[in-house]
Amino acid sequence: MSSRNPSMDIDVNAGACIASAIVLGTIGVLSFIVQPGLVQGFVVELGVSEAGANDLAFVEMAGVALATYLSAVLSRHIDWRKIVGAGLGLAIIGNLLSAFLAIGPFFQAARFLTGLGEGAIISISFAIIGLTARPERNLALYLVLLLTYGALGLWAMPFGFSTIGLSGIFLVWAGLTGAALITLRYLPHSAENQHTISPDAADIGWPMLIVALFAVLLYNTAIGTAWANLFLIGMDIRPDEQAIANALLLAQFVAIFGALIPVFMEAQLGRWLPIISGILLGAGFLALLLGQPTYGLFIISVSGFNFFWNFFLPFMLSAVADMRRKEIISVAIAMQMTGLGFGPFVAARLLGDDVGFHTIILTTVIMMGVSLMLLSIAERARRKAAACNTHLSQGSFESETL
Repeated sequence: MSSRNPSMDIDVNAGACIASAIVLGTIGVLSFIVQPGLVQGFVVELGVSEAGANDLAFVEMAGVALATYLSAVLSRHIDWRKIVGAGLGLAIIGNLLSAFLAIGPFFQAARFLTGLGEGAIISISFAIIGLTARPERNLALYLVLLLTYGALGLWAMPFGFSTIGLSGIFLVWAGLTGAALITLRYLPHSAENQHTISPDAADIGWPMLIVALFAVLLYNTAIGTAWANLFLIGMDIRPDEQAIANALLLAQFVAIFGALIPVFMEAQLGRWLPIISGILLGAGFLALLLGQPTYGLFIISVSGFNFFWNFFLPFMLSAVADMRRKEIISVAIAMQMTGLGFGPFVAARLLGDDVGFHTIILTTVIMMGVSLMLLSIAERARRKAAACNTHLSQGSFESETL
């Protein structure tokens, strides 16, 4: 860890620090947030099967997930700036290699290397945001930036494939990642003396905490399973790349409104309404794709799915963070990225059995429903623990005043 005095470290609530974390969080998901277009690019540009394209997406996301676990451990002992700097370097190298390698084991290794770098960047940036005094608001601001990029990126991908190709897109990502090096000076060196304990936080014990973390894992596995295949699902409905890109552009902009709600209303909404509506309505909109959907219904479905996913995400992470009075957000982020990583793996296995996209959608809806049940159990335990703590505190105060 840095030899600097922790009391002189950069405050996570400083505007430049929050802005840097938000930018870095977006850099960490440059490929994931446009993953539907990237998977389509693997099919069209590299000539792999739909299952093979999902496997390529999984390789990168496996690197992301592994790096989030490693960063969660190493961040307790190593300067955060060094971890982020190493992550940026790995992501730059991985994208550069991806631009010049042909499809094969070395290309897969390059995507895995990119994922390792992205995971380190994501882990620290989320940890910084989670330590701030208003994590829901700051997570929502982060979502607004990445969704804006995602909307424009998905819309432009068909044009990008036809002009600079998949290799050119990798080079653009390498350049953007390199530019993010300027944010390092605004990051804190560690979490020491930084953790702000929420007044709603209460220790629920490890058994219930494991239930909550598994809910995060399951929900994000569901999201990853559907998200990686939305472009392919759209093409199955209407085989027009630009039309599907336009639909996903609209869906991403709709999602921005979902992400903005926690910015202005996180205190008024509480937790139960976001948890229940975020999961149930998100699953309901995705279920509209079962049967024989039209292009118009596809637009409505993906827009509603994206809206409630990004509305719900800040509340989910904040809820889990409040289930322990010590820092737990890094573990929740590791669960999130593991789930997003294994989503394409699950999809590839299903597509490999020639079951079609309906089974992917149904599997996603079921996983989201189970995650709601588990998260509700854990949230109820947190409420009981918080009420017990309040009662004990009041009892102690009354005893002191007698």
